[in-house]
Amino acid sequence: MSLVVGGVVPVEDVVGRVRESNEVLASLPNSGAVLVGDRRHGKTSLARLVQRMAADSGAVVVSVSAERETYAEFVAALISELARLDPAWAQELARIRLTLTAGPVRLERDSRAAATLDDLLDRAVRRAGSRILALFIDEVSVLARNLERASPGSGDTFLHLLRRVRQENPGRVATVLSGSIGFHHVSADAPSTVNDIPKIAVGPIRSDHATYLAECLLLGSGVPTTDRHEVAAAIAAAAENVPYYIQHLVAAARKSWQDTQVAPYPELIDLLVLDAIESPYDPWDLRHYRDRLPHYYGADAPAIAGLLDIYAHAAGQVGVDTVLMRLRSEGSPIGDRAQLVSFIERLTLDHYLVRTGDTDGFASPLLQRAWKAMRR
Repeated sequence: MSLVVGGVVPVEDVVGRVRESNEVLASLPNSGAVLVGDRRHGKTSLARLVQRMAADSGAVVVSVSAERETYAEFVAALISELARLDPAWAQELARIRLTLTAGPVRLERDSRAAATLDDLLDRAVRRAGSRILALFIDEVSVLARNLERASPGSGDTFLHLLRRVRQENPGRVATVLSGSIGFHHVSADAPSTVNDIPKIAVGPIRSDHATYLAECLLLGSGVPTTDRHEVAAAIAAAAENVPYYIQHLVAAARKSWQDTQVAPYPELIDLLVLDAIESPYDPWDLRHYRDRLPHYYGADAPAIAGLLDIYAHAAGQVGVDTVLMRLRSEGSPIGDRAQLVSFIERLTLDHYLVRTGDTDGFASPLLQRAWKAMRR
């Protein structure tokens, strides 16, 4: 396999997603699913794999990104995709698209776009006939949050529209929704808009699959090793079986070999991880986990960062009361136990923490190491 560091992985090179892809495919006759998982864990690659499988099974597959600032931009992108799939509809869709940009006021355009989306989906379902219309929407919560911030209630309305379309067309339309921002960041009501479809977790792949992927990438990139399987196993373990980090580590191993002419060996891999964590250029974009806190938590971001510091420097899982005592001793604004539990629950939904019994800790040892390094 060829390296695709941070890019779009060819569908044929997606490894270790047999169970998840079959689950998503099986959800289509029952209105679809929500793909839940941390950023860089492969939700987009999984969606692209299922899109091919769904098309092969006879579904009408529509894929569009909702990583847009306005409703009109999203609907315009959907129109472009529908026109590409159905050239006989293209001329009429082009006329509809022109109406979206008319009018100087964004609120008017977004209101028109909402009505247009409703009509488009209804007509697309009818044009699909007896075939399932499978609508794959990536980063759906990004658009919903942008809409909600621009006009409270509009983000929820967008998500409820998608829910209504699913429920009014059982067995005929399915939505597969994914994104790196949880629905709880849109509004308090937003999570309820997807309680009619299952959540399918997209996490690391199996360790043997991760080792296989690393070995294929080492072979494909022509990196000589002391023992390819052992080096691949070390890469998989250091990457916590996450394909994105496996790609980066294979690329780093290749560069190390090119720079030193020393074939990579298993013990080298952890040094490559340390290099990535300490690099001022942040090649793995790990600082995103720190820098996104103000976007997620607003004015509470400094307090949340301090809370994560406690977990980062803990030797293992920590109980709520222990954390609360530590926060109070440090003068943290998080002084109420109920408030602390609420923040812990949100940090778990955002994939920073994981719960074990009545204790919590960092979900990823890699992220824990990176957090300590970036927070000094």
